[in-house]
Amino acid sequence: MRHHWVLFAGTFVALALGVALIGVSAAALASTWEVDRPATSGPSVTLTDGSGAARTLASGELDLGGVQSVLAMAGVISAFVTLFVIAGTCAFGIALRRRDMGLLRLVGAGPGQVRRMVLAESLVVAVPAALLGALAAVPAAPVVIEALNGTGLAPVELRPGPLLWPLVFAVGAGLTLAVLGVVAASRRAAAVRPSEALREADLDTRAMTAGRTVTGVLLAVAGVVMVRLAPDAGAEAATPLALFGTMVLAVAATVLGPLYLAPLLRLLALPLRVLDPVAGRMAAAALGTSRRRTASLVGPVLAVVAVVGVFTTVLSTTGTATAADDRARTAAQLVVEPAPGQDGLTPAQLAALRADPRVAAVSAPAALEVAVAGPDSVWKDQAAVADPVALTRTHRVTVDGGTVGPLRPGTVAVSREFADWYGKKPGSEVTYGLFGGRPVTARVATVLDGGSVVPHLLLPQGADAGTATAPERAYVLLRPEAAADATALAAELTARTAADPVRVTPADRWFADRSTAGDRLNRLVLLVLTGPASLYALIAVAGTLVMAYSHRGREISGMKLTGVSAGQIRRMALWEALGTTLAGVALAAAAVAFGAGSYRRALPVFGGEAELSVPWGLLGSLAGACVLVAVTVSLAAAGRLLRAAGVASLTSRQ
Repeated sequence: MRHHWVLFAGTFVALALGVALIGVSAAALASTWEVDRPATSGPSVTLTDGSGAARTLASGELDLGGVQSVLAMAGVISAFVTLFVIAGTCAFGIALRRRDMGLLRLVGAGPGQVRRMVLAESLVVAVPAALLGALAAVPAAPVVIEALNGTGLAPVELRPGPLLWPLVFAVGAGLTLAVLGVVAASRRAAAVRPSEALREADLDTRAMTAGRTVTGVLLAVAGVVMVRLAPDAGAEAATPLALFGTMVLAVAATVLGPLYLAPLLRLLALPLRVLDPVAGRMAAAALGTSRRRTASLVGPVLAVVAVVGVFTTVLSTTGTATAADDRARTAAQLVVEPAPGQDGLTPAQLAALRADPRVAAVSAPAALEVAVAGPDSVWKDQAAVADPVALTRTHRVTVDGGTVGPLRPGTVAVSREFADWYGKKPGSEVTYGLFGGRPVTARVATVLDGGSVVPHLLLPQGADAGTATAPERAYVLLRPEAAADATALAAELTARTAADPVRVTPADRWFADRSTAGDRLNRLVLLVLTGPASLYALIAVAGTLVMAYSHRGREISGMKLTGVSAGQIRRMALWEALGTTLAGVALAAAAVAFGAGSYRRALPVFGGEAELSVPWGLLGSLAGACVLVAVTVSLAAAGRLLRAAGVASLTSRQ
C-alpha cells in the first residue's frame, strides 16, 4: 500500500466522497421525518374496510411524500454511482498491479492468500475513508438542507435532525459498497498467473475473461429485455423498467468495454492520422492496445452521463407528456381563474359565465379530499364535485362504461385508472367518507377515461359532497360562432367583471404559462437529483486518470528517448482524453436514447404520441464538464511525467 499509494488514494477519495454523498442524502431524508406535525390535523372520518377493520383518517395532514420521493431517488443515484466508481477503481487498481500479483504468485503465494490480501487492503482503505466521509457530511448536511428549503420543493421548512443514524447508515453503506466493489477485483487478482510477472503489457493480457464476457452478455440481455418491455407495461411500470434497464445497459457496456472499445476508438481516430500524424497515431495505439485502461477511463463518464441522462430525460418527458395530454384533451377555448387574493370562483361568477349567450358549456370541478375504503385498507384520494355532462363537453373525455348524465345523490363517476386499480365498473359500490362527516356508499354510474383531467372520484352536488373548496378555475367552451375570436372575448369578459373580478385567459396562453412554471420546478428537481452525484462522478473521472498516469512513466520516457517531442506527447494525452470522454458520452447517449425512447411510447397522450423531452442544457453541461476535467487532468499528469522523464526513470522502480 505504501508503494502504490496513488492507486489506493484514488479508492480512498472515491469512497470518502461517496459516503459523504450518501450521508448528506440520508440526513436530508431524515429531516423530513423530524418535521413537527400537529396533534390534531383536522376533521376525521372512520371507515371500515372489506376485512371489517375500522380505520380513522384525518384531513389536512402534512404531505411530504413528494420531497421524500425526490430525496430517495437522489440517494439511489448516489449509491449507484458510488458502487460503479468504487468497483471500477478497484478493478483498475488490480489491473495496474498484475505484474506485482504475478511476482507474489511466482514466490509461492496461493490464490486464497492473494484474495485475502486484496480484501484486507480494501478494508484498511475503506474504514478510514468511510469515517472521513461521515465527518465531511456533518457540516455539509445543514448547508444542503438549507439549499433544499430554497428550492421550495418541501411544503414546510426543513430543519436538520440528529445525524447519528444517517451517518451510521452512510458508513455501513459505504463499507458494503467497498466490499461489493472489491469482490470481483479480488477474484481477478487471485486468478493472476505467475507468468504475468514476466510480461510488460500487463494491461493487455486476458482483458476479457470468460466470466467477464458472460456477465456482460447477461447484463446486456437483461437491460434490453427490461427496456423493450416498457412500452407495453403501462406508464407506472414503465418508469422502473426504463430507468433500471438503462442503468443495467450502462453497466453491461462498461463490463464489455475491453471487447469493443479498442476497435471503435481506432476507427474514430482515423482522422487524427491525417490531422496530427505522430500524436494521433500514438493516441490511437495507446487506446487500442491498453484495452483495460481504456475501458476504465471510459467507465466513469459512461456511468454518470447514462444515469443522469436517463433520470432527467424520463422525468422531463413525463412532465411534457402530462402537459401535452391535458392540452390535447381540453376542448374549451377559455380558462377562467379568480382574481389575485380570492380563494376561488364564486357561484355568482360561474352563473354569469353560464348566462352569456356566447358560452356553450362551463365546467368548474371543485376539488376535495376524501377517504376511500377498499378490500383491506383505507386511503386518501382526490375527488371533485363536478358535472360529468359539462366536463365531457369542455374536455375530450371518453366513456369506458355506463352513461354520462347528471349525478344523483348516491352515485359517483370514477376515472378509468381508479376502475382498473380497484376493479370497479358501472353498478359497483364505492364507500368513501368526507372528513368531518359520515361514510357514504355510492353506486358507480359511469367510468370516464380522461387522463389527469378526470379526478379519481366525481361526486354529485348536495349532501354527499359535503363542503368542497371553491373551484380554482373554470373551463369555458364557446359556441362555434364565437370561438374564432376567443382572445378578444377573453379581454371583454375580464373587463365586464370588474365589479366581481375574474381573470379570463385563452387556453393556449394559459397552458403555455403553466408549462413555464412547470419547467422551473423540473429544473429544481433535476438539480437536487443529479447535482451532487454529477460532481462526485467528475472527481472520480479525475481520480481514474491520475491512477492511469501513475503507471505511465516508463512509457513517456521511452517516447522521449525515441525522439517524440514534449508537444507531441501532450497532444497525445489530449487526443486520448477527448477520445475516451467522447466515447463514454456517445455510449451513454445511445443507452439513454434507447431507454427513454421506449419509455416515451408507454406514456398516453390523447390523439398522438408523447414527445421525448431531453434537458439538453443540463446534459450538455455535464458532458462538457467531463471533457474539461479529463483534458485538464491528462495534460497536467502528462506534464508532470515529462518533467520527471529521463533515462533514470527507465530503470526506476514503478
